[in-house]
Amino acid sequence: MNYSFGSKLLYYTGLSWIGRQAISKKGKLVLMFHGVSEKKIPDMPDSIQPHLIKKEFESILYWLKNNFKFLHPNDLMDSNKNGLLLTFDDGFHNNFSNVFPLLKEHNIPGLFFITTQHVKNPNDWLHFVRKKGEKYLSTFEQNEHVQSDLFKGISKENLSIMASDPLITIGSHTVSHPLLSKCPLDKLMEELTNSKIFLQKTTRQSIDYFAYPSGDYNLKVINAVEKAGYKLAFGIDKIRNFGRNEFEIPRIGIYSSEIPYLAAKLSGFYSGPIAF
Repeated sequence: MNYSFGSKLLYYTGLSWIGRQAISKKGKLVLMFHGVSEKKIPDMPDSIQPHLIKKEFESILYWLKNNFKFLHPNDLMDSNKNGLLLTFDDGFHNNFSNVFPLLKEHNIPGLFFITTQHVKNPNDWLHFVRKKGEKYLSTFEQNEHVQSDLFKGISKENLSIMASDPLITIGSHTVSHPLLSKCPLDKLMEELTNSKIFLQKTTRQSIDYFAYPSGDYNLKVINAVEKAGYKLAFGIDKIRNFGRNEFEIPRIGIYSSEIPYLAAKLSGFYSGPIAF
């Protein structure tokens, strides 16, 4: 869908409002976010820096609060509860510094999928992305604070702090963020089980939820995720429909704070409510 036209069409005709009312009464949607930085770096591609800044993310939360109820991950299997679940992928430091305080302030639950390799070494968070991004930073901006805001992974200590809050649930996003459908079975199981064990020890939570890196999976991966002991697994936007609903939960990626864009994406026309 062309959101410059399609989203405005849904918004100004009132169709998006009708869809939101139906979902708020009889449906569940899962939203997907990634990093949320303090500011945008001019000319740096969105593929390198976070899609949203803190001010934009907070405006999204205000709009969502006015239109939906929020769900805890445990509510997904409860047929009597409807609303939105917010999820965050990869494990950026800025999830702790920028997202976590806002979720607490607004009393909104969040599910964070962590790539554990970058918890063990936060400064090595997707080093190839950092290398691409550094050339866009001015000399003034090449300091630890800006680097942390854009490219650093969450530390073990900060992950523990987040996990201790009842609003926050931690899930696995593998050890090293590979394309799982390309992995041999032994490597696949290693990615699934080692990340789960590390996160359980670090957070003292049961790690029951999993998100496929880059939304990549097949039936072999689904079976491995179930064997590793996860209860639910999440994709990205469109799913492949292997008939395993609990392990193919679609999520709607949010990359803008513009109201027509949000209204269109959460209208039910872009992606229908999930069902088990």
